[in-house]
Amino acid sequence: MPRLARKPPAAAGAPAPVADQASGLRQLMGTAPTACTLVLLPALRSPVLAEALAERARLGAQVDGPLLIIDAARAQVAVALDQKLRYDLDHALAGDCELSDACIAAGPALWVLPAARALDRAMADEAAALRLGGAMAALARGVRQVMIIVPAARAAWLNRLPEALRSAPALIPVAHGGEASAAVLTAVRQGMSEAGIGTFHLLFPGMGEAAARRLLSGMAAIAQRHFGARLLAAPPVTVVAQATAPAGAARRSVETVF
Repeated sequence: MPRLARKPPAAAGAPAPVADQASGLRQLMGTAPTACTLVLLPALRSPVLAEALAERARLGAQVDGPLLIIDAARAQVAVALDQKLRYDLDHALAGDCELSDACIAAGPALWVLPAARALDRAMADEAAALRLGGAMAALARGVRQVMIIVPAARAAWLNRLPEALRSAPALIPVAHGGEASAAVLTAVRQGMSEAGIGTFHLLFPGMGEAAARRLLSGMAAIAQRHFGARLLAAPPVTVVAQATAPAGAARRSVETVF
């Protein structure tokens, strides 16, 4: 794949999705070897969260291959990756640009698709929901990984995704400040009650390890007692220890979750 390629390979020349692609979202995980990271974005957010998600995606693309970020939560990940927005998925679905043009090349093997407005329409209109699903499926076919960022307040939309994804842990980035715990616990409640997610991985960008562990311990106890949910620290992204290391070489963490 060329460096800073304009679009995911399979998206080139992709036809505009139409309403008869009713199984689009279910197809998202149906084409191996695509792997998916689901991010629930709490109401309390900050540029630090966008930067943390952007860095996690950048490292993931370096480690495991082409990655597409679908930002349906206005998480500002494209901005964190120093990219300017011209089109989004809603433009593509309206016919104002090609579907592939809505994908922003953000680095080697990394793309961002702004999709918040498309999700707004999908929440209110079934035909728009089907078009959104078809577009996501078409773009996901050409990459190894997809990161889907959804507002926790719209967790009900996740019921359109395969059950295998909804039963996997969801990633929640934790903002700094006194309201962080309440925002995270609200996101946990929404993810569990509206999408049936039972386990959540928390990401603590820029926070000291001791403070993060105390915060996690307190939130985990409350989530287990009141919602029956399980909260864990997000696993760090790892890379091969040396760029020239042979296959099977030891890997090391390059990102702290605190």
